[in-house]
Amino acid sequence: MKVKTYLKVSNPINRCLFINVSDISLKLFRGKKLRKSFKVVRYNSGKNRKSILEYVNRLNIKIIVIETSNLNHLPENLTNDIIEARLNGVRVYDAQEFYEKVNRRIPLVKLNSNEYLADDIFSIGLKHHSGLSSKRIIDVAIALLLLPIALPLVLLGCLLTFISSSGKVLFVQERIGVSSKKFKIYKIRTMKSKHNGGYTTSNDDRITIIGKFLRLSKIDELPQLYNILKGDMSLIGPRPERPEFVDIYKEENAYFDLRHIIKPGVTGWAQVNLPKATPEDNLKKLEYDLYYIKNYSPKLDIEIILRTIKVVLTMNSN
Repeated sequence: MKVKTYLKVSNPINRCLFINVSDISLKLFRGKKLRKSFKVVRYNSGKNRKSILEYVNRLNIKIIVIETSNLNHLPENLTNDIIEARLNGVRVYDAQEFYEKVNRRIPLVKLNSNEYLADDIFSIGLKHHSGLSSKRIIDVAIALLLLPIALPLVLLGCLLTFISSSGKVLFVQERIGVSSKKFKIYKIRTMKSKHNGGYTTSNDDRITIIGKFLRLSKIDELPQLYNILKGDMSLIGPRPERPEFVDIYKEENAYFDLRHIIKPGVTGWAQVNLPKATPEDNLKKLEYDLYYIKNYSPKLDIEIILRTIKVVLTMNSN
């Protein structure tokens, strides 16, 4: 992304002043969403001689983003300028906070093979503990309401699977749930009975014709209402992964286990944002999952449910 570092008065709409650009800001610059809505101006407090207020006034800056991941302190004159800009209506964000606002996921920055930017990542989920507790009541209520509709669809899916291919109609597999505890997930079988396992790929020849329909319509996931009633899963949360995959993902990113702070879900924030995710998208999925845990609210749950319905109606597969 070409980032402007000089004063220019044309097209001042949605200009952001980034102070002391570093890892999180650079990660944000590489994304598409920032480019769609904002023009970026960079400011290095160690090199720029012009004041922050000069940039703000000449460019009509409405947003200031401060990169603090590699910064120990702010000089007094810079602090005073930012405070004055704030009092004059300019919105001021920390780089991580602004990244979350733009992308609606948490920025995970791996500096090298064994170092990460920590920020406040370890405290996610603490603010909403009581809200997550009440989630159980809502989960059970919705699961019971859905049962009269889900049971006939499950029976139909099982019948079609039984007629069209040999093997058990229900698929039972071990997954990792809350607090990294193992549980058994239930689905309608969508693949041939004998295959080599591994990741599902696009145009996977292991998936049966009926299985493709069941996956697109999400009927294969309906037996997980039983998992919800048992207490293994929630309606909304990170999708549960197989133990062997969790071990791989933890090696790729040490924060992966943080998604097990809450119960896994039948659908989730990562699923509706990346409905066709591949194994290469695991880091993005994790950023969405951690964003959900950090920002959980009934409003966000309603948005996920509405977007899930849209995925089902448009037959958009995971």
